[in-house]
Amino acid sequence: METNIPQSVEMTLQARIGRPSYFEALIRHGYKRFGVYNRHYSPLGYSDPLTEYNELLNGVVLWPVAGERQVQISGPDAEAFTQLLTPRKLKDMPVGRCRYVLITTQDGGIVNDPVCLKLAQDKFWLSAADSDLLLWARGVNAVRGFNVDIEDPGVSVLQIQGPRSLTFIEQLAGPRASAMRYFDFIETTIADAPVIISRTGWSNEWGYEVYIRDASSGNNVFDSIVEQGKSVDLKLGTVSQIRRVEGALLSWGADFGLNETPFDVGLGRLVSLDDGIEFIGREALKARADLPPQQQLAGVMFPGEPLPWSLEPRYLIDANGKDYAAVTSLVHSPRLNANIGFCLLTPSQAKSNRNVRLRVDGDTVTGELCDLPFVPHRRTKQDG
Repeated sequence: METNIPQSVEMTLQARIGRPSYFEALIRHGYKRFGVYNRHYSPLGYSDPLTEYNELLNGVVLWPVAGERQVQISGPDAEAFTQLLTPRKLKDMPVGRCRYVLITTQDGGIVNDPVCLKLAQDKFWLSAADSDLLLWARGVNAVRGFNVDIEDPGVSVLQIQGPRSLTFIEQLAGPRASAMRYFDFIETTIADAPVIISRTGWSNEWGYEVYIRDASSGNNVFDSIVEQGKSVDLKLGTVSQIRRVEGALLSWGADFGLNETPFDVGLGRLVSLDDGIEFIGREALKARADLPPQQQLAGVMFPGEPLPWSLEPRYLIDANGKDYAAVTSLVHSPRLNANIGFCLLTPSQAKSNRNVRLRVDGDTVTGELCDLPFVPHRRTKQDG
């Protein structure tokens, strides 16, 4: 589990792994633990996960999400090409809006689940946290030949999350920022540097993302946010795995991937089959939509104290002790006093018995299947 990761692991910085534009500021402000995510060094933690979780629930936190990279698609065919990549309809999407989308393969598997930002009629960003989305997009266009440029624009992202983030974002960027609807974005400046601020984030709390467009300004922008944040007791941290699992925010590569379709993981609503749009995987997903469900995503809950951390996969076991379903992203939720995670089950497995058993270091623990999310999204305004 992620609350008990050993502290003795060390990492050597390498030139081939990218660094966010605010990397020097991270070191100055005390970040010490890093991992590699989406081929970039990304902080794993600032203090401890439980402290950071409580700070998120009760105040406002700054998260350096260094692994969140942009795939920029621009040019005369930008809208048509971006639409080709995703089964979610984009034609009615106005400039200044974001949309959560899936990128699908020809057989309906999921390449990635980025947030799409429409910067102009001929410019889109796909904000991706992992997988080779840039190479996928370029590979698709090598075959299709659309009139577009596909590149990484060198943007680094920060997230400002928590119930007091509304108060802080108005202080940081003015009333236009605080007036944004969910999934709106604006273009503005912080510390005289050009940024995009969107009302999005990976916390299921009220929050925002800051896209730093000028790589030379990253450290100054980070320092400025920290300095201005003193007035609202801004805390430094990293993405709260506890809160994102509570809110059923899935992680590509951990909870699903190329082998799952949108229908398998409860994201069928993002597939537009009735709008006449062309996208990769349309025929496979249309055929899949007409079939009975083959898999379904469920929550699992095992009450009690945190289970021991392990690098090994966790599996649900049947009455004979045989593994039948992997449990992913297992974390301990303090407010639920339980270990919670996700699993993919067949419909018969999901219906036959809501009570489940999990193999843990040669022993078993008992729990139950749960509907998702474990804790709802907080979308009401709270100034703290």
